Amino acid sequence: MNSIRQQLTHFFSTFSLNSFLLLSFGLPFLTEGLFLFLRQSFLNNSYHSFYRLLFFTLIFLYSIVFNQLQTHETFQKKFSLASVFISFIFWLLLSPIFFFRFYQLFLVWEPLPAQILSFLFLYRWKVLPAIILLYLIILYLLYRSILTPRYLKEGHPLKTGIQLSWTKTKNSVIKHVIFFLILPAAFLLTNFLLKWAFIAATQILTGSVTAMLLLLLHRVLQNMLWALFFLYLLAADKKRRITTSRTKISSTWLRLMILACLSLYFFHYEAIYHTQRATEPLTISHRGVTNRNGLQNSLAALKKTHTTSQPDFIEMDVQETVDHQLVVIHDEDLKTLAHKNLRIDETTWSELKEISLKENGYTSKISLFSDYLAAANRLNQRLLIELKVTAKTKKTIVQRLLPFKNQLTDHQLQSMDLNTANQMKKNFPIIKVGYILPFNLLGSPKNTLDFINIEAQTAHSDLIQYLRQQKQEIYVWSIDSKQQAAAFRFQRVHGLLSDDLSMLSAVPDDIRSRTASILYFD
Repeated sequence: MNSIRQQLTHFFSTFSLNSFLLLSFGLPFLTEGLFLFLRQSFLNNSYHSFYRLLFFTLIFLYSIVFNQLQTHETFQKKFSLASVFISFIFWLLLSPIFFFRFYQLFLVWEPLPAQILSFLFLYRWKVLPAIILLYLIILYLLYRSILTPRYLKEGHPLKTGIQLSWTKTKNSVIKHVIFFLILPAAFLLTNFLLKWAFIAATQILTGSVTAMLLLLLHRVLQNMLWALFFLYLLAADKKRRITTSRTKISSTWLRLMILACLSLYFFHYEAIYHTQRATEPLTISHRGVTNRNGLQNSLAALKKTHTTSQPDFIEMDVQETVDHQLVVIHDEDLKTLAHKNLRIDETTWSELKEISLKENGYTSKISLFSDYLAAANRLNQRLLIELKVTAKTKKTIVQRLLPFKNQLTDHQLQSMDLNTANQMKKNFPIIKVGYILPFNLLGSPKNTLDFINIEAQTAHSDLIQYLRQQKQEIYVWSIDSKQQAAAFRFQRVHGLLSDDLSMLSAVPDDIRSRTASILYFD
């Protein structure tokens, strides 16, 4: 316990109050100002590729501040171009963490080619872990080389500076795990918990003044947390700061800096309050169930959900068997629902129809799509039909849907495969067709489909604004709380999917709900 106290005491002795306030208000003011400028430029169609240079300039500014604070020296004293350049490289590598929302903004408005995005989405469980592992390796190398700029500033060659940094940051495996993984993860977790604590606190708001104070307090604490993370990166082998008295000029600049930052946040939130209006989106039962009232995608659940909840749409999944029959099931295999190692695209309908599925205490058989569709039409229940494709069914599954063209008039189609969605729109031009995003971190590929179904946990306001400007409707899957549903209502989305339709019940358009929505997407 004493050791932890000593380390904390040493950490807080390595920086001044001025430095902490600069990182908590000065840099965030410039960062937020640039972000809002870029966002508005995109919305007004006035964005120029030259503006990217402003983003890199901001990263360069962070690297200069990092370089200065690492040695407790001013920028002019012992200036080293090599030291600043290496710091800039470091911050470029760190930018996906510190400037994550900038990358989201750029990827939304300037998306990667559709073929690349479609590939990443379809093979995300193979590609993304490899990318994350590679980035962690890069971050570890950065962590071990973090002192290099300081040694370059002291006059050491680059190779020597790297060697000295690796020597100084050499630790046991346990300490490496603590300093490289656990402590950074703790910062991120604290930031996440802070956000949800403030969302919960919106329930005690009494008016617009307390709501604004809550929003400003959240941003200030969030900025301070990131400032501490910035200073944590500087703390390796750093000696105690020599105390210096603050001048009247520096105190004045600090006050102006804090005032400017808080004013920017205030006017930003005030603008959101004046434009924010809740809408009533379509209610969509995810996989045909609500509150575990049946087995997903079963005929029994379809009838029960329709009778008890009357959703606008029931979402269901369609796959193709090896003998080219369309069946209603979500998983590509039967391991979860039947404990059998059988793939749908490798099994015949005659085999599948004999198998019983179990879930939520219910048992049911797999249904043919023709039977499910006929039952929905008899009930006047509209369907949101997802075609789930595999490598074996990608070329044929849309053709199997064509015989049902006349029966699909009141329903909607969607797929997580962009080529399949485009084929469906070509073959069913009068039916609404959409594309499902498995996650939203990379934006949406450019397309002319009627709607985009975005994943709720990774959804963000920039993507929603972009899709709205493209005149595409926005569905969100899968909603798991009333608070989450309320947040998306204020984003004016068109449809919400949930496994529990009671989560989609309307909430009042009051200051509490509005403030919670702002915090959710902030």
